[in-house]
Amino acid sequence: MTHTTDHLDRIKAAMANVANSLKLPEHYQNDLSIDFDNVDRFKGTKLVWLLRTCGTVLVPARLGVDPGYVTHWLWGNHGQEIVPFIVDTQSGLVEKTTFEKAEKLILEPPCHLNSAMSPEKLTSEVNAVLERGCEQRLWGIFESPNTVASIGDWNEWRSYFSSTGNQLMADFMGKAIRYLNTKLSAKAS
Repeated sequence: MTHTTDHLDRIKAAMANVANSLKLPEHYQNDLSIDFDNVDRFKGTKLVWLLRTCGTVLVPARLGVDPGYVTHWLWGNHGQEIVPFIVDTQSGLVEKTTFEKAEKLILEPPCHLNSAMSPEKLTSEVNAVLERGCEQRLWGIFESPNTVASIGDWNEWRSYFSSTGNQLMADFMGKAIRYLNTKLSAKAS
């Protein structure tokens, strides 16, 4: 076994211990197996993990996943016990957190854009976010775009995210478009 495999196995064991100690989930315990697979899939990231009465939710943060997958359970009127955790696949920590901290983490954009970025740097950063999201199939429950070209240009991506309710990514794309347009119009002047 490699060091990384050992590290990820320790994280999964810690998650299993937490779930056992809390006796959650009571129903749909097979969700834990899916979560363990996703720890491997999203290694190198922080994950928001919700243990619920009826199942679990494990969502990578800072990749542009629709925050609704987490916020629905944090703030919805569903009658389930919810216990939030942050799983840091780099440090190996599985820490209980508050609803507010879980929400704050899942609402963080995939990268921070600023108006000082060159058009090339901005384009590179945004395209890398879109490519990773497509490769990891992060957007869409039943059908996720598998290539950046399958949606089109940045405006079409912003529309796509708006239509799917992923306001985090719609706002991210809107900001990217504004910054790029400002840079290009300044260059043309």
